[in-house]
Amino acid sequence: MRKLLLAIVLFTTVTIAKAQQLHFTSQYLQHNSMYNPAAAGINQKTTIGVSYRDQWSSFPGNPRTFMLYADAELKKLKSGLAGYVYRDETGPTSRTGISLGYSYHIISKNEKSRFGIGLELRGIQYAIDREKISASLGNDPLLGGAEDKFLFDAGAGVYWTNSKLSLGAAAQQLIQSKIQLADIPNRTEDGKLYRHYNFTANYKVQTGDDIYLIPNFMARVIEHSPSEFDFGVKADYQETVWWGINWRVDQFFSFQVGVKILKKISATYSYDYYVSPVSVFTSGSGAHEIGLQFDLTKKK
Repeated sequence: MRKLLLAIVLFTTVTIAKAQQLHFTSQYLQHNSMYNPAAAGINQKTTIGVSYRDQWSSFPGNPRTFMLYADAELKKLKSGLAGYVYRDETGPTSRTGISLGYSYHIISKNEKSRFGIGLELRGIQYAIDREKISASLGNDPLLGGAEDKFLFDAGAGVYWTNSKLSLGAAAQQLIQSKIQLADIPNRTEDGKLYRHYNFTANYKVQTGDDIYLIPNFMARVIEHSPSEFDFGVKADYQETVWWGINWRVDQFFSFQVGVKILKKISATYSYDYYVSPVSVFTSGSGAHEIGLQFDLTKKK
């Protein structure tokens, strides 16, 4: 157990010192503004929601993410606002953050298409629970460093959509704020928040009365980390019931379902079946993600 804990500590510490990948959600179609501030309010709805993700339960201290979010259109200002508050925990490390996004919308004359230009401000607190690792690390320099550190960063993006096609591109952590939780001898460089580049696309195809298929794609390019590519398809019936499947190349398949209750409340669930790097485990190697969203859009 101590060896396993040590492995988790080393893995998460290297992550903090080097790439610091932002948390993600399998249900990215429901969280466009989380990856791209230009998508804030662009779907012309006002929503609030909560989300919880639990991953790799076979591991002690497995990754868990809690999230509270909101997205709103400011129609009179031709713009939108979005905000996310989250806590991401892995073993003895945690990240608590807030992200605020603003998007200005350029609307076509026939109002069938919208182009958003967005900016994002982000605050993140990184923390290490020393009590969980002191027995395993002994006199490691990590124990002599700071227990937490708060950083600011920013991002920007563009997003275009009409009644069928949506395309987006964004960059996060543009400032690349430096992070150092420990004074490690002989280090060659300081840790920092490396940039993330997100690219999304989806297309809505009507296949029957009130039935739509939505092929979708997302790519995340992260400095000093492997790039990630997601491909998926979502089937939607009357915007009341939907189901879908996604594939993240060389990592997992995601099976998703959602239902709208009382016309204003949406409940979602997804299960990620990993094929790498934890497929050797017979159980507890997947990820569960649940969400609840409330539609506060006023009737026209």
